[in-house]
Amino acid sequence: MRHKTDVLFPLILFCVFAVMALGLVVTGAGVYSRTVSSMEEGYSSRTALAYVAEKLRQNDRAGAVSVSDNVLSLYDSDENGAYVLYIYSYEGYLTELSTREDLDFSPEAGQKLLKLSDFSVSETAEGMIRVSVRAEGGDEASMLLCPRASR
Repeated sequence: MRHKTDVLFPLILFCVFAVMALGLVVTGAGVYSRTVSSMEEGYSSRTALAYVAEKLRQNDRAGAVSVSDNVLSLYDSDENGAYVLYIYSYEGYLTELSTREDLDFSPEAGQKLLKLSDFSVSETAEGMIRVSVRAEGGDEASMLLCPRASR
């Protein structure tokens, strides 16, 4: 005849193991969720800065870059005429508008790129361009860009 402890001890040991495994899974899921959330916030701000930097580098020619009223204007021309690309914040989004230079700037006509809480662009006294962004979750990032061509 078997003792009660011969059956009870393995059962209790199994239950303790199951509870600890469940606790580990729940803890891991919470850590994963927080990590993904943090990465998404960082993605928006880093992507916005990378986008602006790349557009500035593509248009880094004398007289092709200007900053006014929190709008970055990048000028270009070809055999069909002169064009301007505006990069600005509108209704909580980083927005761009590409249009002919002779047309008026109409912010509502732009293409929404990324949802951001704040976007600002300004020119420093040294001629550098400061770009600052804040993602919806509060993640802030900024950078200084130095156009190589004379302005």
